[in-house]
Amino acid sequence: MADASPSVRPDGPELVVVIPVFNEQPSVRKVIREWFHEIENWTEDFVMLVIDDGSLDRSADIVSRLREQLGERVVLHSHANRGHGASCLVGYERAIEMNARHVFQIDSDGQCDPQYFFRVWRLREECDVIYGWRRRRDDGWRRVLASRVLKMLLLVTTGERCIDANTPYRLMRTSALLPAIERLKVHPFFLTNVALAVLLKKASLEHGAVPIRFRERYGGEPSVRMGQFGEKALELVRQLRQI
Repeated sequence: MADASPSVRPDGPELVVVIPVFNEQPSVRKVIREWFHEIENWTEDFVMLVIDDGSLDRSADIVSRLREQLGERVVLHSHANRGHGASCLVGYERAIEMNARHVFQIDSDGQCDPQYFFRVWRLREECDVIYGWRRRRDDGWRRVLASRVLKMLLLVTTGERCIDANTPYRLMRTSALLPAIERLKVHPFFLTNVALAVLLKKASLEHGAVPIRFRERYGGEPSVRMGQFGEKALELVRQLRQI
């Protein structure tokens, strides 16, 4: 159920920022505040759409209070726990329903640094999809290794060379996003953003990338732990064969 809804204008907002949240009480306040004020420097026509994935802590309450402070451009949608990928998909679908012209996704753990946003934003007229390429990562060598393995896995499995398929830092033109979302609704993936990156790569779109620094988490736990990586990689291969 949606706790707060924006008014849907015929022309829609210029930008909807999708932020999935699950048990991010230590970080969600700081993340929303810093991103809200950074985006406000470049456009006032935006909505921050927070998707609460059945958090068991005070994450949703914190977002509700932030809405009181920052105004109706902060929107909270809550549902029972479905997982990170499903929450991203819900956010993308709602952004499309709101007639947004662009969709930007970040995570709520504090790893996405807003200082690079303007470099992504200024490419929006040239590219359909712009990725924040995590060239520098502060979350450990194991995560770096996992990203490299994923990149090779996608190349071998799908024939597509994706610069950083699982980065949450991505700006997408809604008109380019819509066909891929329709496909994902029919064949859901547990790693929605990875499948989405492959589908967008296979389409006739202009892609761009901006090197970014990926920070350490402010708190909480990643949705996929390193011990699960092998199992999840095999599941991803099986799912990618549908594409």
